[in-house]
Formats: sequence, C-alpha cells, structure tokens
Amino acid sequence: MDQRDTKGGDFTGTSLLKLTFKVEGADPGEFITYDQSKCNSCGACSLVCSANLWAVKDKAKLSPRYQELCLECAACYAVCENDAIAFRYPNGGAGIIIKHG
Repeated sequence: MDQRDTKGGDFTGTSLLKLTFKVEGADPGEFITYDQSKCNSCGACSLVCSANLWAVKDKAKLSPRYQELCLECAACYAVCENDAIAFRYPNGGAGIIIKHG
C-alpha cells in the first residue's frame, strides 16, 4: 500500500476499506456498547481507532456508522481503562472479511 493512500488515524476514505468487505444484508448486531457514565474523556479510544469512529469532546461518542465501518480490532475496548466500552465479535457470518490477507 502506498503511504499516500493513508491519512493518520482516518482510513474511512482510503484503500484500507477496499481490502475488506461484509456480507450484504447480514446483521452484525450491536457489537460495541458504550456506557457514557463511565467515560472519563481520556480520548484513548479515538487515538487507537484506525477507522476514526470515535470522537471525544465532553465524553466519547461512537459513530452511528460503526457497524458498517468498524474493522473489529477491539483496540478501543482494550485501551479503555474505565471499562466504558464493551466489545464482542459480530454475529456469525456478519463480521468483516479481509480480501487479501
């Protein structure tokens, strides 16, 4: 992948998504849940999300398009020290599929 194809932290408009796909019509379910009352606004989730799906102002907020764009790496869940983020893999057959890897 040419480095010009990527922008640090924002892969939503780049060739990274061209390397993945999801089964059309498959329902992944709510695989990321978020408890805003536990959020301390540290911003770690937004720093590690390669799809740029988290925004942090007063509290973290997950993109409403996360089911479509998430790469299912669980990095946001792994770095959340306050356990505000819960992650589970999407329903069987509905998760991301890597085309070349």
